[in-house]
Formats: sequence, C-alpha cells, structure tokens
Amino acid sequence: MKKLKLWTGLLALFLSGCFIGAMGAWMAGEYHIMNVLHHDRGDIPRIIIDKLTRELDLNESQKARITEIVCRTHAELMDLHRRTQPEREQILERSTLQMKAELSPEQQKKLDALHQEMEERRAKRKPGSKDESGNPCESSPQEFKN
Repeated sequence: MKKLKLWTGLLALFLSGCFIGAMGAWMAGEYHIMNVLHHDRGDIPRIIIDKLTRELDLNESQKARITEIVCRTHAELMDLHRRTQPEREQILERSTLQMKAELSPEQQKKLDALHQEMEERRAKRKPGSKDESGNPCESSPQEFKN
C-alpha cells in the first residue's frame, strides 16, 4: 500500500510538472506571437539588420550595404502596402457583411465591438506613433532611394 501511494504521488508530481511546463511553453509562444504581431513596422528593418549582422558576422562595410538594401526593400513593401490598402479594406468590409448575414442581431453587435477594438489598436500602432529613433532607415532616407 505504501508503494502504491509513493508511485501515485510520483506520478502526480510528474504529471503536474508536465502540465506546468506545457503551460509555460504555451504562454511563452503566445507572448512571442503577440510581440511579433504588434511590432511597429518601423522596427522591422532594425530587427532584420541586427539578426543578419549577428548571424552572418557582417563587417561595417557589409552592414552598411545590407542596411541600404533592407531599407530600400522595406520602403518598397510599405509603398505596396499603402497602395493596396483600399482593396484590402474592401475585401474585409465584404467579409464582415457576409459574416453579419449569418449572425443574430446580438452577435452582430459583438462583432461590431470586436471590429471597433481592432481598429483602435491599429490606429495606435500606425507608423509615427512610436519613437522611431532606433530605426536605421530614418537616418537619411535619400540615401536608400534607387
């Protein structure tokens, strides 16, 4: 009987450790995902340049040229993002209307509230809303033009 209690206790301890470890890993993953999703777009070039510098052991000359390339590419992608914004908004609006057709009036109100929350969060993280002094592409924008 004592051995059964001992093994039951050890099993409970082991399973609780597995559960706590799994929850910790899940929370860390959620934190990482949310951190990536809510990063200011102005931080992206700095993150990329820092990672490439570290991983590829770039010298100063390489880092300067890579910075130019990353900043030019980032500017092109941001321009594309701005140009396609109206089309993306139309697609999202159409999707929202289609969803509302499937929902009850109460659910529609909840969807509107969720949409409003998302819009407020998006407005808070628009470029320029944060201090972008760490952005390597802000130093001399003319330098990175084609």
